[in-house]
Amino acid sequence: MSRKIVLLLLLLICPLAASAPAQTALPAPDRAERLRLFDQVWQSVCDNYYDPAFNGVDWRRLRQDYRGVAASAATRADLYAVFRKMLGELGDAHTRIYAPEESFDRYRPSGVTIGITVRPIEGVATVTWVEPGSEAEVRGIRAGLRVVRIDGQPVAGQLDRLRRELVGSSTATSLELQCHDRLFFGMRGTATEVVFEDDQSRLLTVSLTRRFVEHRRRVSSRMLAHRIGYIEITGFGPEIEHEFDEAMMRMQDSQGLIIDLRNNGGGFVNSVLHVASYFLPPDTDLGRFVSRQGGVTMRRTSAAQGVYRAPLTILVSSRSASGAEILAAAMQERRRAMIVGSHETTCGCLLGVSQTIHLFDGGRLNISDSDFLTSAGRRIEGSGLQPDILVRPRTRDLTRGDDRLLQSAIEATGRRIAFGERHREVDFSLEIPSFVTTSNLQN
Repeated sequence: MSRKIVLLLLLLICPLAASAPAQTALPAPDRAERLRLFDQVWQSVCDNYYDPAFNGVDWRRLRQDYRGVAASAATRADLYAVFRKMLGELGDAHTRIYAPEESFDRYRPSGVTIGITVRPIEGVATVTWVEPGSEAEVRGIRAGLRVVRIDGQPVAGQLDRLRRELVGSSTATSLELQCHDRLFFGMRGTATEVVFEDDQSRLLTVSLTRRFVEHRRRVSSRMLAHRIGYIEITGFGPEIEHEFDEAMMRMQDSQGLIIDLRNNGGGFVNSVLHVASYFLPPDTDLGRFVSRQGGVTMRRTSAAQGVYRAPLTILVSSRSASGAEILAAAMQERRRAMIVGSHETTCGCLLGVSQTIHLFDGGRLNISDSDFLTSAGRRIEGSGLQPDILVRPRTRDLTRGDDRLLQSAIEATGRRIAFGERHREVDFSLEIPSFVTTSNLQN
């Protein structure tokens, strides 16, 4: 019997770091309850993890290594830090645990933010996005600024500490993104002091307050120059499907289309199929989920409201994960779209999670219970997807507001419009108005 697989949104690589709304550290349960909770977490993974070899980790040995540490945890934060470190040994971005106060809800992803996103650009922690109207924007923070210190501590040392604490993830790329997202981790309503440096080596010290926000998955669209359409999808969920339908109706007269998945950490697989059905024939095989017991669940497109046949280009980044990787891989394998990326690979975070386990204390646990293979038999988990065109991000582009990746996508789409399948053989460029590609990027 087939089993419905739900692909959960990867909150670890979105600009919101989950955090407790409380203002003080919560005490841990008593020792007996700590051990009971530890045993529930460990046994749930033992019984449900998709790989009986646990990614080469001796899962029984980890029980011995971590159980005593969990029993000695002084606060609930310490206890959940033990759980996160143990789960990190699996090297799996999808297997995640949330404390009760984090209020995890797969349908309404949320977290705590200071209004900025920081990513490693040219080897340095750099602001890539500032939330419009946020305290950070009001205080003069802008894309391209480098982060020097947080609460008096050099950022390089804090990243090293986070790498040790988090242990591992699906790929080195996803671990780095998770570490950068957790740089400002803290309790809602508290402040953090951040020292920034601009391209002239001038320092700016700002105190920013952590705020709780909901991360709304959304679809935005506009028509670019030369009648090339643009649609950004920030996550896959039931709420985006109607928005995408409306966006596609507006794009029917475009000569080509760009879909931006750079800030898309995944979501629900049925919504991925909804989008893919606009570009591929009905019943097209996008891949299969394989359970620990060998059960297979195929994922196929259905009939869409209309099929879009003009040239298609997809933008990806190291943050593009999970459902975004399913969509991009399907289009790449069928040569339906050119993939333009800002990094050597996408996240490499693609496993199936079919349920959220409720823990004794009110916490939540997600466990990867199925692997994924594309229709061509590729395994994206642990390796990622290589773009057809690579355009590395540069700090000076962020400072100027130049979106070189989008510019490259426009040119790639223009080549396909003009020359069809011969587009790779032709030296070609479009004159692109500067206002079309100016953006404040998160990727």
